[in-house]
Amino acid sequence: MRKLIFTFLFGASALSMSAQDAAPYRSFSPADQWELGVHLGMPFVNGDIDPKLPGYGGGLHVRKSLDHLFSVRAGALFGKGFNENTKDTRSSDISWVSGNAELVLALNNLIWNKPNRKFLLNGFVGLGAVNYTTNYKNVVVSGSTTTEGEVSNTATFMNGGFGLAYRLSPKVNIGLEYTIYSVFGRPGDLLDADENISSGTSSTTYRDNMNYPHLTINFNLGGKDKVTGQPKPEPRYWVNPLDGVAKAISDLEARPIYNNTDTDGDGIIDDIDQEDNSPAGARVDTKGVTLDSDGDKVPDYKDKEPYSAPGYKVDAMGVAQVPKPNFVTEEDVNRIVDAKLANFKLPTSSVADWFLPMVNFDANSYTVKKSEYEKLYQVAQVLKSNTSLKLVVSGNTDRTSSEKYNNVLSYNRANAVIAHLTSQHGIARERLVLDWAGEGNSIINTNGANATNRRVEFRGAKAGDAEKARPEGKAGTGRIEGNKSGF
Repeated sequence: MRKLIFTFLFGASALSMSAQDAAPYRSFSPADQWELGVHLGMPFVNGDIDPKLPGYGGGLHVRKSLDHLFSVRAGALFGKGFNENTKDTRSSDISWVSGNAELVLALNNLIWNKPNRKFLLNGFVGLGAVNYTTNYKNVVVSGSTTTEGEVSNTATFMNGGFGLAYRLSPKVNIGLEYTIYSVFGRPGDLLDADENISSGTSSTTYRDNMNYPHLTINFNLGGKDKVTGQPKPEPRYWVNPLDGVAKAISDLEARPIYNNTDTDGDGIIDDIDQEDNSPAGARVDTKGVTLDSDGDKVPDYKDKEPYSAPGYKVDAMGVAQVPKPNFVTEEDVNRIVDAKLANFKLPTSSVADWFLPMVNFDANSYTVKKSEYEKLYQVAQVLKSNTSLKLVVSGNTDRTSSEKYNNVLSYNRANAVIAHLTSQHGIARERLVLDWAGEGNSIINTNGANATNRRVEFRGAKAGDAEKARPEGKAGTGRIEGNKSGF
């Protein structure tokens, strides 16, 4: 038992592995279109009373292939037929409404000489249901006391027939068909209303049949294949079952036969070699063409300089004709440098372009704050480093007092800064030119108190700059008081 179980598991595993390694199956029967048909014909009843032509009828059907031979078809029919005896006075007419389903066989689709059938021979059988009404005259119907009236029945039937279709295009075909309907049971002998009863019994000995010769026009309908995204082909009963196989074989036959001949021995077979007579030993590219790495039209196997400098002519051996350089001597370099230095001048800047810090004051004060000492130290260092430099020291105020008061205050601020530079840093008094502007040189245009406007600023003195005299007003003692209306 253990051996049997082991053998079974081993076989299942081997089968699973082989299934995984197998190539995917290629189907030659893709999803196809379905058919919608409309038919018109002349139905008649073949029974106890002779048929009188023409009758008339019509209907429609839908058809879908199962494979290249078999398909299923469902349809509906309305028909009107007439019967009348020439030897007596019996007559009748039938109104027929039915629906059925059929199995259809494409009888000639086993001929595989063409991709598509031009003519299609169909045979079919089916089952269905019918409701018919037959009006009759001068007919004796079993169970009736009159010879004129109607018979109405609902019954099932079996039908069969054959047809020939002609393919106009991949979308349209026309056909001629003949169908016979045989109704089951007693209603099958009452299609013409004249029931054939054997002597002494009520059994039917002759069955009436509905015959329907008709013309049909059929349309192939369908969207795109969900797998391939391509339009679906026409129904398979029109298509050669081996069409896909034939195309695959044709594609294989159309492929070039592999030929590994390499005439010039350069490693590239003749089928793709664009130069099948390359010199022996010469290097070639992937298309078999002799290499010319630097593009100088001298192949590498002859080129003594296979990577010549671009832009120069080459000789027959591929060597670039680069002109010799003109060497520059040390004396030439010194002469050039000396000439340049002789005309070289360092750029000079004006003192007016220098940035010198501003000294700021508290409101209504000309006392130099200790926080401003560092700025004055920087100004003093500039003066000491440039002994010929003279500075204009200009005092300014904000606009919180009267103009006369502010003029004196700006003078006092400039004078206080000059006193600091001379006493604390030893700057000569004659190198400092006192100037004052009062409230007339504001940086920030505002009538209120402003620390930026309360300042002393510096600029380089120019020819013609003269020291301004003290304006009229109180002297003050370091902190002075005043108002906008005056002293």
